[in-house]
Amino acid sequence: MIPNDSNDSAAIGAVPLAQARIDWGHGRIIGFSVPADDALAFDVVQLWLDGRCVASAVANLSVFDFARDLAGLNLPSREHSAFELRIPQAALLPGQIGESPVSLAVRTTRGLPVLETSVQGLHELLRLTDGAPVDLLYQVRFHGLSGGALQGCVINLHGVSQRPALMARLNDQGAEPLAFYESAADGSVHHFSIPVRVDRLVDGVNQISVVGPDDQPLGSYPIQVGVATLGESERKLVALEAEVAFLKRLVLTQNPEALPARLALLKSEIVNICSEMLTLQRTNFEREWLARPVGPATAPAAKQPVRGAQPASASKA
Repeated sequence: MIPNDSNDSAAIGAVPLAQARIDWGHGRIIGFSVPADDALAFDVVQLWLDGRCVASAVANLSVFDFARDLAGLNLPSREHSAFELRIPQAALLPGQIGESPVSLAVRTTRGLPVLETSVQGLHELLRLTDGAPVDLLYQVRFHGLSGGALQGCVINLHGVSQRPALMARLNDQGAEPLAFYESAADGSVHHFSIPVRVDRLVDGVNQISVVGPDDQPLGSYPIQVGVATLGESERKLVALEAEVAFLKRLVLTQNPEALPARLALLKSEIVNICSEMLTLQRTNFEREWLARPVGPATAPAAKQPVRGAQPASASKA
């Protein structure tokens, strides 16, 4: 009988049941793990960053496919016990994007440590990440409409050398590659221009968005076509101002000589109570307004060629 790690105690004592290393050439963590329990067909390993599990994989790949990259390790006799892991870009946190080291560990679901190390700086972290987290690496700023196109730039927040691969989308239409026409010598700023076709705009608010390859939003710019409609908050404010104006008119137009004194006094007290209630309501409404998420401001524009459109401002989504 051919000995293997599951039935040969000598092999189990001599050969590690789990081991891994970082393959910088292909930007991945590779290794093998053999379950100690004969009832388990395969082991499951987990990737941890700064004490947080971000990915997992089943150790069921062929060890021979990684034999060259695992050279120097004591490979197990079980063929299908290898695994491959990469860091999902959506699992990265803003605090991990920088020059500080990030702890990296691989463990089995049984708690057996497979690899304990750290990644030094953003360059090494991105080499092991499945795609670039553009929402953490870049910032989009819009400069407004000019010459029938939306002008803007992409700010490189962390000195990443490569030019970002971003997309531009109008409303819910298909995204198109964002074209850059100029970049700073040090790669800190990349300028872009998005042509705006009037025939693709719709009545109301249009949104031009800059997104990443995986649809991560980086920023949006509003263009108002036609008459702007009031939103729910604006309607509340208009109604509140109308009620206050009515009460003011009611107080100023009362005729004390035509009413008994007691009735005039009662009327005045009722008006004062209503005014205090409206003041409190307005205060609460303004606090609610200030606490709402800041979104892109809209600006009315006539339904004409976009060259004449003048949006008030744009903000980062």
